[in-house]
Amino acid sequence: MDPLDLGDRLAQLMATGRRVSTYKLATLDALVQHCLENPVFDDVGLRVPIRDLASRVFEAYWPQVRVFGEHGVLRQNEQSRAGTVTVVDTVRSLRSGAEQRGLFSVAQFKEAAPHEWAATIRRLSITLAQQPLFALQRTGGREPGTAFLYDDSWLSKKTTVSSLDAHDWSITLFAGVPSALARVSPMLQPVLQQWWVDDVQRHNSAELEIPDLRAFLFDANRAGVARLAPGLREFQQNRCFYCKRTLSGAVHVDHVLPWSRVAIDGVRNLVLTDPRCNGDKLATLPVVDHVQDVLARSEVDLQAVAAPLRWPVETERVRNAARGLYRSTGSGSPLWRAPGVYDFHDGTAVP
Repeated sequence: MDPLDLGDRLAQLMATGRRVSTYKLATLDALVQHCLENPVFDDVGLRVPIRDLASRVFEAYWPQVRVFGEHGVLRQNEQSRAGTVTVVDTVRSLRSGAEQRGLFSVAQFKEAAPHEWAATIRRLSITLAQQPLFALQRTGGREPGTAFLYDDSWLSKKTTVSSLDAHDWSITLFAGVPSALARVSPMLQPVLQQWWVDDVQRHNSAELEIPDLRAFLFDANRAGVARLAPGLREFQQNRCFYCKRTLSGAVHVDHVLPWSRVAIDGVRNLVLTDPRCNGDKLATLPVVDHVQDVLARSEVDLQAVAAPLRWPVETERVRNAARGLYRSTGSGSPLWRAPGVYDFHDGTAVP
């Protein structure tokens, strides 16, 4: 499947279809991230656990249920029926309860409350099957649409647990779709985010400033990961991960694989940097050398950094995401090495 053709088809579908909430966008982005973290050959399909998509959707909304200045918690859908509990309601309630227990990130919540997390993701998986996964390939109305991502014939607004059991709580992407989604991701993900911003503006009556709103919706959870700074400082011997200079004054905790591409908060993906390096790198993919250095760090030492905060390390997830990201990045693409210094991607894969 040609990635550009698939990207264009998705863009047309999202642009012309009726979006009554941001849930379709969140689900599609979750599919893209799953494909990046689970790279396959170009001509094969991929079984995607719906629980994995539900987990990613939950993670996407976690930072978005905070109060946005004077506007309060932002609406993510059209007016709901009285008594309806939305996805955002669920995430907001759980985040509030988690923070009262000293859990300030999804990563901490998953690690500290595995049974509560599993029950939440099970409920959210049912919601995804009945709504966005059923409607994702449809433009709206009653027409069935043409399935081009996965077989949705068993999905409906009345999908039952028995039906989910019969399908192993999974959808299967058609042959060629997983690799095409991964390859088109650098172009598709920014578009999804722009539509998301547009939809949030539309669902909220107040005037919202675009730059502030985009940062609010999609920037990484800086406050949460900042709690790892002391442990990372000791582990890195008080030196910036990128430039190796001694750290003094303000420091930043950076996602080596950009949060905007793969939302991974595991310690394996986090490094301590000086503001100059982090401010210049932003959401750019780093050179493969930096990723190899991240993956070479001692698992035992990272566990020591993570354990006091009940934080996961997620080594295999980071390794798989790195493989998918660099495999889907075209040769000649700029990769960040240092402030003002970029190399061109030569196709080197992450081992």
